[in-house]
Amino acid sequence: MKTELHFKKSLLVSALAVATLALAGCANTAAQGKYVDGVHQVSGKGKKSEITLEVKVEQGKISAMKTLSHKETESLYLNAERLLPEIVSRNGHEGIDAIAGATYSSNGILKAVNDLPRVDGSKPEFQSVGPRSQTGDDDFKLKWSIQPRLGTVKGDYYFEEARFRQGHMGSMLVVVDSNNRQDVLLAEFNESGRPNYYTRLYQDVPKRMSEYNFSMGKKKGTAWVQSALTMEKLMMEKDQLTFELNPNYDPKLGNKLTEPNRLKYQGIDIVAGASNSIQQSMIPLTAKIHSRIQTGASPEVFYQQAEKILDEKGRWTGVTAMLRVVVDKNTQKITHAHYDEIFADDKKEIQDASLKAFYRQSKYHSINYVEPARIGFNVMIDALEKHLEEGGSLFNINDLPAAGDTGSYAQTGFTKRSDAWDNYLRLAGVLYQQMRTDGVISEHALAPAAK
Repeated sequence: MKTELHFKKSLLVSALAVATLALAGCANTAAQGKYVDGVHQVSGKGKKSEITLEVKVEQGKISAMKTLSHKETESLYLNAERLLPEIVSRNGHEGIDAIAGATYSSNGILKAVNDLPRVDGSKPEFQSVGPRSQTGDDDFKLKWSIQPRLGTVKGDYYFEEARFRQGHMGSMLVVVDSNNRQDVLLAEFNESGRPNYYTRLYQDVPKRMSEYNFSMGKKKGTAWVQSALTMEKLMMEKDQLTFELNPNYDPKLGNKLTEPNRLKYQGIDIVAGASNSIQQSMIPLTAKIHSRIQTGASPEVFYQQAEKILDEKGRWTGVTAMLRVVVDKNTQKITHAHYDEIFADDKKEIQDASLKAFYRQSKYHSINYVEPARIGFNVMIDALEKHLEEGGSLFNINDLPAAGDTGSYAQTGFTKRSDAWDNYLRLAGVLYQQMRTDGVISEHALAPAAK
């Protein structure tokens, strides 16, 4: 019995020793903290240069930081340097957005901090961030997708637009299978704010792929585009373009979701936020298109090509290119055309930190997007549309804005060649071959060879 008690006591002492060692290990780990103690020099690529920082770490925490060298624009870098005390207080760069106007310099600083040696030996992959003043939506929980269907979509083309309720402009695009006009391939609704809209920023601005949805979502808890997407999905899944009137409709109920009589039409359930637009514009316009479909095939055929833009390593940049061309079957001429580049639904998917703020928007429709070519992206595309609708070649675009480096900044201003033109030409080539195979378009001249 005595031996057994001695054995149990030995086990207890051993267990206590192990526990004590474990606790000591935890204490040492806690004392070590996140980063390796010492004074470290770390660097990250800014816009024009490597940014080198000196970072002092004590007991695993950043205690001081200063810039050793950089060749950034001085005024911009001074702005970005405001991040240093924030990094110290947070003991790291995680969760910190860039300073607006100094996005690249900010990311250079954050990238340098990411390279600090860590106690656990890890080195997380650095993810560039966008400017805080433009994103400002980290608490924005509403979700929707504006990504186009990848590949080719083609079919008979129908389009209607009309003003409604105080002057808003509603437009409806429908594409149906040329061999089976009951098969709805594409249904897309858009609306532009009325010219006298109470918010000047959104006067005459299309809502579908602009900042409008974020502005409205923050104020009302729902975005305009969510209603449009809900109805479009219904129309395409059920091949349904008309809806019966609700005999018990009560317009006074407005957006009261629990009331069955709030909607003007039967068989639909609209997300609050755009019920007026759906009932007063989208459905009436679609009904006109449905009537046209019943009378016969459209004289126009629609082609769309959408592709993800990839980087040199074959990874998606977070931007999707989309080209639409409408051709008159009888004359074989382009009657409508539109090119756009659409940002990913999640800003984390966008590689370029300066573009993250434009997620779920497009270059053409965004109010705040700045085209690096130093001319409005919408100006470029409007000129392209006019060029094609007046009989110009899909490929000979050398006279269009930002198709080359031109001008003197000091005397007349200048533009740089936009990368968008290369993306456009690639998609134009794909659609052209398809349209020529289908025999719906006249031959287009290629761009003259560079001298």
